[in-house]
Amino acid sequence: MISNRLHAEVSCKTPEPFTVKRLKQRLKLVDKQIQEVEGQLKQLVARDEVLSRHLENICQVKGLGFTTVISIIAETNGFALVDHKSQLVSYAGYDVVERQSGSSVKGRTRISKKGNAHIRRALHFPALSVVKHHDEFKALFTRVLERTQIKMKGYVAVQRKLLVLIYTLYKKEQAYDPTYAQKQTQEQRGRQDTMPAYAG
Repeated sequence: MISNRLHAEVSCKTPEPFTVKRLKQRLKLVDKQIQEVEGQLKQLVARDEVLSRHLENICQVKGLGFTTVISIIAETNGFALVDHKSQLVSYAGYDVVERQSGSSVKGRTRISKKGNAHIRRALHFPALSVVKHHDEFKALFTRVLERTQIKMKGYVAVQRKLLVLIYTLYKKEQAYDPTYAQKQTQEQRGRQDTMPAYAG
């Protein structure tokens, strides 16, 4: 917000020097405080061996940083009350609803956004990043974009998949394997190849 205000002030026809100076000072202070908070969070996490291991496993996903992951873990209380991924998806507001008018007129589907907005906000920028770095997420984004012609729907689908991935890695206490999806596909093809052909 402060960055936007600073940009608007600098870009106007007659920027006010004192306003620009104050905004720059405020921005510098906020950046410093953010770094201090992140440092304190890392110190707290370092005291918990189990939580540290969870963070290390999940942060191996290129595009998911410490702040994002710890925010989601905090917002879900370590997934303590989450029994399955559909429950988590609904809690975060990524569940799909259909707009209806009356009893017969159906509209386009959309996410409910009735859940935890902090989780959706935390996953916004990571979704942009993983699409660039991981073929699995890029493929998902491309499929949704081709079907809907709306980029944001593609990124929302990626956010949902990221949330489920974080939950899965946390619960299974496993490190991220970038080749997992490829291995699953190969295993399915192998099983299909070994199935006897239908003789009729």
